[in-house]
Order: sequence, then structure tokens, then C-alpha cells
Amino acid sequence: MAAALAAICLSPPARAAGAVQDRSSADASRADWLAQATDARSEMIVPPVPRLIHRWNGGVPRVHAADNVIIPPVPQPAVRPLRLASLPDPQVMPATPPAPRPATRPVRHDKASEDLLACLKPAARQLLQRIEREFGAMKIVSTCRPGARIAGSGRISKHATGEAIDFDAGSRKNEVVRWLIANHKTGGVMTYSDMSHVHVDVGHHFVALNAPSGR
Repeated sequence: MAAALAAICLSPPARAAGAVQDRSSADASRADWLAQATDARSEMIVPPVPRLIHRWNGGVPRVHAADNVIIPPVPQPAVRPLRLASLPDPQVMPATPPAPRPATRPVRHDKASEDLLACLKPAARQLLQRIEREFGAMKIVSTCRPGARIAGSGRISKHATGEAIDFDAGSRKNEVVRWLIANHKTGGVMTYSDMSHVHVDVGHHFVALNAPSGR
């Protein structure tokens, strides 16, 4: 009761002083808020200043080491494709077919020649087949002669072992002999001065032309 009476009886100067104090506190709070706002504005991120970019020759993209800026390539003029009509005509070589070869017919011998060839060893028979593929059938003179020996030396003849052939080539003799000298390297070739047939065998390589037969 006494406090209420004291407030009612408070003089006007005292109430004015309290109002001034409240206004001063409000101004101080507003000043603090402005100071904080000013500090916040001062911390704003400032964007980087644009820099002049130098390009590489040839338009190759480049990454700047300082700010990782990718430099786009320099635009190149478009290359127009050549028209097909402007291209030269292709030079196509004409295909040359292989020369036809005559069919190889099996060589036929008479019965007497077949009997003489039956005893030959495979290597000697293959040699005769090579000759007859080139020149045709030959007339067989002699093949296997058991116990035969070379005249003058007495050594065992290739005829004794079924590894030699005597044949008559007729008019083809010189041509056959030249072919044998060039192509038969696994045996001997022999002609005789007193006989017309050609001797061939398999084994040691030799060539003896116009040799005496010793008969």
C-alpha cells in the first residue's frame, strides 16, 4: 500500500529521467546490431577480377594453373568432303586368269615294259615317273639284273638292286639328258658312245656322257 502511494506520488522529473534511461538502452542495442551487420557485409565474397586468357596455337584446350580455367579450342573451318564425281576413276588391273595346263594322262607301257618296272624300288620308279611327266612314255630297255656288275670295275651295279633304269628316248634324248642334268641331283645320269639308250639311277650323284659301255 505504501509502495503504491509512493509511485503515485512520484514527481514528474523522476519519471522523465527513467524514460531517458530506457531510450539510451535502445539506442545502444541498435548500435550493436548495426555494427554486427557492417561486419557481416565486410565479409562478403568478392568475385575474381576477369583475366585476359592467351590461347595456344592450333586451338588445343589448355587449363590455367592458377584458376583452373579451361580454354576452349579455336574454331577450325569445316572441311568439305570431296564429291565422288571429282575423284579420278580407279585404275583396275584386268585379272589375268592362269594359263590352262593340259590334263596329265597316266603313262601307259606295254606289258613287257610293265614287267621290267615291277621289280624297281620306289625311288627309282618315282624318278621314271618324273621323267615321263615331262616328256611322255619312254621305251624301257633294262631295269633289274640280279648279280649285275659294272663293266671294267667289277663293282655291284645299281641294276642288281633295282635302283637303275635304261630307257630309249628316241629323238627326245638330248632334251631329256639336259633336263636330267638340271633336275636330277639324287643319282646318276649316263649316256654311252656305242649305245643309244640313257642310264639313270638313284644314290650317288654323277654325270657321265658318251662313256664307253665296255661291251
